[in-house]
Amino acid sequence: MSNNIENLFTQYYQILRAYALRYVQNQDAAEDIVQDVFFELWLRRNEIDFDLPMKAYLFKSVLNKSRNYIYDKRVKDKISFDSDNDIQFIDDYLQSFVVYQEDSLLLKDLDREIKTYVESLPEQCHRIFIMSRSLNLKNKDIALRLGISIKTVEKQITKALSGLRNHLKKNGLLSFFFLLFSGFE
Repeated sequence: MSNNIENLFTQYYQILRAYALRYVQNQDAAEDIVQDVFFELWLRRNEIDFDLPMKAYLFKSVLNKSRNYIYDKRVKDKISFDSDNDIQFIDDYLQSFVVYQEDSLLLKDLDREIKTYVESLPEQCHRIFIMSRSLNLKNKDIALRLGISIKTVEKQITKALSGLRNHLKKNGLLSFFFLLFSGFE
């Protein structure tokens, strides 16, 4: 579990800090926000399914903590919320909770649909796809282990990915799937 968190920290810390900095305009606060996100992730490490994509979760958590920081700072500094920008900020802040819940439900739907599709693959295609995507084996290694050609491995992976794309599209989850891997800017 902690290895997963360390890997995520190594992979995303710098970009998440820069993302937070865009909102809070304070280097120390941005670092604190990102560290808080990873600390909370560590606290919930036994509840979290690290097989799910974590990028969207991390960015949304940093965004929410950044908004909390700005809100708390405004209240602490006794800045009034009279301007249109402040009203928009509060509206965005409240909407983020709804969006986060919707994203969480979509992630669960996406995970369920991917698992359903992968389980429905023919035996050899299923085995090759799992070896490629879950075990992160190279096509050459899969071919050697199964005693088949690299070309067969490539065709089976292409077949599985094409079918998965169609399955997600049919279930209205394809655009959400691509959003997870495309970033937020």
